Parts: sequence; structure tokens; C-alpha cells
Amino acid sequence: MQILPTRREVRAALPGLTFIVLPIFVVSEAIYWLELNYVESVYHIPPPVIALMIAAVLSIVVTNLVEVPQRLQEGLQFTVRWLLRIGIVLYGFNFSYALWFKPGSAWIFGIGLLAVAIPLVVGYFTGRLLQLGRDSTLLVSVGTAICGISAIIATQQAVKSDEKDAGMSIATILLFGTLVLFAYPVVDRLLGLSSTVYGVWTGATTLDLPQLVAAALQGGGSTSLLAALWVKSIRIGLLIPIIAVLVVRASRTAHGKEARATSMSAVFKAFPLFIVAFFAVILYNTAFPLSASILGPVASGSGEFLSLNAASLLLTTAIIGICFRVRRDVIGRTGWKFIAVAGIAWAVQSLVIIWLATSLNLPSP
Repeated sequence: MQILPTRREVRAALPGLTFIVLPIFVVSEAIYWLELNYVESVYHIPPPVIALMIAAVLSIVVTNLVEVPQRLQEGLQFTVRWLLRIGIVLYGFNFSYALWFKPGSAWIFGIGLLAVAIPLVVGYFTGRLLQLGRDSTLLVSVGTAICGISAIIATQQAVKSDEKDAGMSIATILLFGTLVLFAYPVVDRLLGLSSTVYGVWTGATTLDLPQLVAAALQGGGSTSLLAALWVKSIRIGLLIPIIAVLVVRASRTAHGKEARATSMSAVFKAFPLFIVAFFAVILYNTAFPLSASILGPVASGSGEFLSLNAASLLLTTAIIGICFRVRRDVIGRTGWKFIAVAGIAWAVQSLVIIWLATSLNLPSP
């Protein structure tokens, strides 16, 4: 197993990293800086659209306006192959399992489990009905069920699916994540939800962590945010068993029925080590939380200029590489199917969870 890139790979990647990835990264950070100053000064909340999401949109626009020369493609592939996995592992420092042991966690665990199961089941049947490809359906369903972009790229790496499918899934998740930011606070005011109920609903159905933070704070403040993170930690924790099931299925498909007896050894070989490292990091952070001075530059960006940190930098470069696969021919052929699968799965998930959250006597975080 190759652990580090070769010198030839690094040299081949430099032109693409210099002339595509770096400029898009800089422009996305500049746009984020403008958003940061406006949103915090006017609304006094964290900016909902982070630089990573801006970079994804810019990459989709650029790749459909400009034909990328072959010699620059190596840089895009380098970000996905080498930088992505390190970024996911470092991103794990943003989470902790400590919330699992709070009083009342049984109810929260049940809601988190349901929040993951609904999009997977609904997405599967909707994808079959619309004849969307198996991998495409899987990626957009997992992204809706667990943690948005991070879950999509982790799953794509685990099952070795096409990067075009991952790019379309990410674009779809960004669309619905943006809708959540505007719709959820309005629904909260219309229904008069308590801070805990709103936080649980937000944590169970919001896709990416930055969107969750912004949506929760807009609705019920810090109480809602803590409840949202409580449920979100449950959803994150279910990623590794889902990845394990997917790897088992992919391994059996690849080796055939006659290799069923040795499939477990094949599964262990095929299981992505960076996923194991991701959860090892969460466990470490649960037992030995990093100090704010270390966590900021490594994973959270708290207190750093433009919230810059190693995890988001690496993930942003990888998102650029993935989203450059989202060409107009792919969007035109299957884009509406991705939106339909994610939209129906998310709508059913959201309606069921808000009904449960308002019906149960949920504990405060």
C-alpha cells in the first residue's frame, strides 16, 4: 500500500495545484471574507456559507466555462487521492462522543438512528423508481442521512465510485443545505418550537456542520445548538458501520459467491484506513479534548483568521478536485434525478423527525 505520493506525482500535480486549485481557493476565501464581515456585523451569527461551499460552486462554474488542459488534470486528481483523506481525519477533531452519555441520550439516539435510516431507505426506493445509478443513489442518500459532504466523499472513497457521482451529490447537498438555512428559522417561528425541539430537528436533518451551526443559532440560540450537536454526534457515529456494510457488499460483488468464505479478509483489506483513523481521532478527542489553541489551527478554525485550519484547507482543495468532474452533460442527463432523490428523502426525514420531536418529552441538553 502506497502511503506517500512519489516525487513524480508531486511534480506532475504542481501545475494543476498552482493554476487551478490555488486561485479558486484564494477567490473562495476572499468571497468568504466579504460574507463574514457582512453577516457578523448585520446578523451577529456565523456566516452560513463557508469557503469550502463557495469553492465547490466556483469549481462547477469554472469547469463548465473553461476546458482544463490535460497537464493540469494531475493536480485535481492529486487533491482527491492524497489531500482528501488527511482532511477527513483531521476534521474528526471537531466531534466528541461525550454527548452520548448525557441523561436522556436513549431518546436522542433513537431519533439519530431514525434520521439516518429514513434517507437511506427512501433514497434507495426513489433512486430505483427514477432509474438513477446505484452508486449515485447511494452517495446522495448517505450525504442526506449522515453529514453531507464529508459522508459523500468518505463513501465515494470506500466504494470506489465515480468522482462525477460524488460531484453531483455534493452539488445537490449544497442546494438543500442552503434551503435549510432560510427555511428552518421561518418554520421555527411559525410553529413556535421550543429551543430543544428545534435543535433536535435541526441536528437530525441539517446536512453539513457549518450549516447546522448557523441554522441552530438563528432559531434557538446556544440551547438549540447544543441539542443539534447532540443529535449530530449520533449521526456521525453511524458512519463507520454503514461504511463497513458497503465495503462488505462491494467486496462480495467483486469476488463473487465462491469467495464468500474468505470475504471477511477481503473486507479488512478493502476497508479505508482513513475512516478508522477518523473515528480514532473522535475517540481520542472524547477522552483527551484538544485545547482551543491547538484545535483552532488543526480543525475548528476558532480564533483563526477567516477560520482557516488544516482540515478545511485540505478538504477544500479536495472538493475543488471533485467538483471539476461536474460537467454540464452530467448535470443535464441526471441532475434532476439527484435533486429528486435527495429532496424526497430529506422531506420525509424532516417531517418524521419534527413530528417525533414535538410529540416526545425530550430532555434538555
